[in-house]
Amino acid sequence: MKNHQFEFKSQHKVGKQGERILDEWLSQTYTISDVSDNPEYQEIGIDRLLSCSNGFTVSAEYKCDVVAKRTGNLFFETISVDSKNIPGWGWSSQADCWIFLIPNQEILIVKPSLLRALVWQKYREAHEKKVPNQDYNTFGLPISLLDVRPIANQVQKLNSLF
Repeated sequence: MKNHQFEFKSQHKVGKQGERILDEWLSQTYTISDVSDNPEYQEIGIDRLLSCSNGFTVSAEYKCDVVAKRTGNLFFETISVDSKNIPGWGWSSQADCWIFLIPNQEILIVKPSLLRALVWQKYREAHEKKVPNQDYNTFGLPISLLDVRPIANQVQKLNSLF
């Protein structure tokens, strides 16, 4: 079975749509600062700063996983660009939390340390997947949603968002 090649422009468009959905959902509770275009934040895997009314701020990285509903797995990226040996967000992100949007299913908020620990626990049984892109490959591990939900800080069921 041949892997489907991803195209950056279409993936970027889906990601931006997911960001709008997450911003709308989170704006009910937080003041949101979009820092995704700031190179300093991009380098450390932070998309948003979420400020509470008490002045406390949390950094977040958004992930929109459009195949997770079909596969039952989140994609934990281990290598972002193989030809340049760039580590995946799963190892390099310094965000306080990761917020996963699984369209038409759920939103999961997870502490990176807990998901990384789960990945190490499941590493032997998970088989790394290669995702071909135009001039490089991305690698990652499929991690079952059944294993992720119990470690999530919050799970929000969705009816239909896109």
